[in-house]
Amino acid sequence: MKKKRTSVWTIILLISLIILVVMSLVSNALEIGERLRGAHVFLEIAFYVLIAVVVLGGIVYPLVGVFFAPIFSLEKLHNADGSARKKWCKRLVNNLLENVELTPEEQEQVKGYLKLEDETDDKLIEFFDRKITPELNKEIYDTAKKIFIITAVSQNSVYDMLGMASANFTLIKRITEICGFRPSNAQVFRLYVRVFAMTLLAGNLEDMNIEELIPMATEGALGKALGIVAASATQGAINALTTLRMASIAKNYLLNADVSQTRKELRKKSYAEAFSILKSILKQGMEEKVKNPVKSFFGRKKDESPEGEV
Repeated sequence: MKKKRTSVWTIILLISLIILVVMSLVSNALEIGERLRGAHVFLEIAFYVLIAVVVLGGIVYPLVGVFFAPIFSLEKLHNADGSARKKWCKRLVNNLLENVELTPEEQEQVKGYLKLEDETDDKLIEFFDRKITPELNKEIYDTAKKIFIITAVSQNSVYDMLGMASANFTLIKRITEICGFRPSNAQVFRLYVRVFAMTLLAGNLEDMNIEELIPMATEGALGKALGIVAASATQGAINALTTLRMASIAKNYLLNADVSQTRKELRKKSYAEAFSILKSILKQGMEEKVKNPVKSFFGRKKDESPEGEV
């Protein structure tokens, strides 16, 4: 009974967040539409059409699409036996062959795991985790970087919220596509609750007192070197960090085959992984926008210097 009550409250919370997000988006979109109408009515219509396309293609489609994937996780493979075990081992092998670039030797290796009987699940889980994880990390990294740029540069709450929601729902769908399966309904609901909460945060973060978070968000030197507005840089970093943690949790739901790990350990692991990737994104921003152009400039100057000049 307790489990059912928790599930009901989770659904109520999700619906409430959806209503809040929709109301906020509609309110902001109408405000921008009225401004565009002052210039020309066709600009207003085009804006509303663009919003509809983004909502349907970037939010509704990936949100619904996740539920068509089968429910599974590597942890369940340890508890499966008989035909169910063979079915999921074969599914993992097929998914690796379809979604991961494997050498001919690796393809034969992974197919050979199906003939190992008792050792099949352990060998296959280790191989699957080793090959799938880099693919997932690349998707997660690219999405977090995109969110950092969008919400750091954009000064409009509608763009922030649409960008956040679209990027995160698409990321969850990509994670399930790459893995070939999805978390349980309850876990998916929790992820969606996080996404909607993050979307509201993206639209209202500018109202918060976040100045004291600037050193963490910009690593001190990044904001000064690039001349980014401190609050905008921090907003982008916080949004990227929440996305990274959400993605890390989703990945752990699916790829964590260690039944001995507690929820507290998994949460701690997701925090550490999210902070590590965020630092990498901020560091890359410094290298791309400051160090590399400087090296290129002085390298060109050196190449253009007269022969024999020391």
